[in-house]
Amino acid sequence: MELLEQADISMINTLALPSKARLLIDTYTVEELTEVSKKYSLLAEDILILGGGSNLVLPAFLDRIVIRYLGQSIRYQETDTGELLVSVDAGVVWDELVNKLVNKGLRGIENLSLIPGTVGAAPVQNIGAYGVELADVLESVEVFNIEKQITEILSKKQCEFSYRDSLFKQNPNKYFILNVCLKVSAKRDFSLSYGELQSLNRNSDLSVHQVREKVISLRQAKLPDPKKLPNTGSFFKNPVVTAEQAIKLKAKFPEIVAYPQAGGRVKLAAGWMIDQSGWKGVRSGNVGMHSKQALVLVNYAHATQIEVLSFAAKIQSSILEKFNVVLEIEPVVIKT
Repeated sequence: MELLEQADISMINTLALPSKARLLIDTYTVEELTEVSKKYSLLAEDILILGGGSNLVLPAFLDRIVIRYLGQSIRYQETDTGELLVSVDAGVVWDELVNKLVNKGLRGIENLSLIPGTVGAAPVQNIGAYGVELADVLESVEVFNIEKQITEILSKKQCEFSYRDSLFKQNPNKYFILNVCLKVSAKRDFSLSYGELQSLNRNSDLSVHQVREKVISLRQAKLPDPKKLPNTGSFFKNPVVTAEQAIKLKAKFPEIVAYPQAGGRVKLAAGWMIDQSGWKGVRSGNVGMHSKQALVLVNYAHATQIEVLSFAAKIQSSILEKFNVVLEIEPVVIKT
């Protein structure tokens, strides 16, 4: 266990906002986490559970105890159906896990290649890309319940997954994710219906390595590396509207990008709307929208939370005025 007071956490959030925490605690075992919880009488409102910091907008000073769980174990168990259950500790870097499974010829999360952050953070946001969400392959999540001071196993249903949402996001810092169990397979069908991946359907001898390489090339062509240009990936959610509203928008904007959803609702491409509103590549002081991907807000140099949220608010206002659509910020905004 490692403890650091007045800890600089600027470099452990991918937006690289200047931020200090009252106390940073790194734990490596469930026993250490339990000890910390009892010693500090932890309450959800007093802490921030931190993974890779790839989905946070932090304040200059965080008057909380920041806790990280850095377990690195990966375990494999074959099922009766020939599929494989992979139990992964929360501290494992997500893309390193994807690479390991792909190198074993295992399919299921190759579309989620190059998403930043840790395995423990993945269920919070129900990470997704290129037509695949974490919920598609997740079996269960092992958590430490801060309120009850016990370890629990939550099924996929109990996690209450939806688009970029989950039980964990709805109850911040109540559940400390320890381990994520995924179900993968060497024979699982590829998911190639999304945009640029459709071209891979022409390959009759397609490998999981080729799918991962294609996803990586697509992401690198559009998305900036947060180590070189700090960002949190998609800064706004793709809004989901009623079929009636989608029809009206289609009539007014025939080229609007939209995807039918279950229950008759329609998901709109926020990036397209931001681009059409003239925000793509626009910079204001230290922040701006990326020149190749209108959905990605970047920190060009020493931006603060205030600057980021002020700029984001202008974009939200612009989209509301032009399309009558509300854009929600995707990363979690921590105010204090």
